[in-house]
Amino acid sequence: MTKSKNSVVKSTTTPVTTPVITKNSITTKRFVIRKSLIGTNTVISFINNKSVVCTYDHDLVYNAFKAKFDLMPCFEKYGSYTNTNNLPAFVRALPELV
Repeated sequence: MTKSKNSVVKSTTTPVTTPVITKNSITTKRFVIRKSLIGTNTVISFINNKSVVCTYDHDLVYNAFKAKFDLMPCFEKYGSYTNTNNLPAFVRALPELV
């Protein structure tokens, strides 16, 4: 006569965690796209000449117009593109800014 041992298998579940994406926040005096901010998940805010707060995601805007920025002489020479008065028209046309 043989005895059989029943083994108990305990199942465990590990909780699924969603990655946390931290956003950096900068307040400037103008619209700016800088090479040094590419890939840093930065949200930039500024007050335009009509006293309206404009907020945009730097990477979202850069990625949408990467070819345009890379061809600009100022972007090549200075590593940035700025607009003092407002969001550029091509940026305002984006459906989502943040």
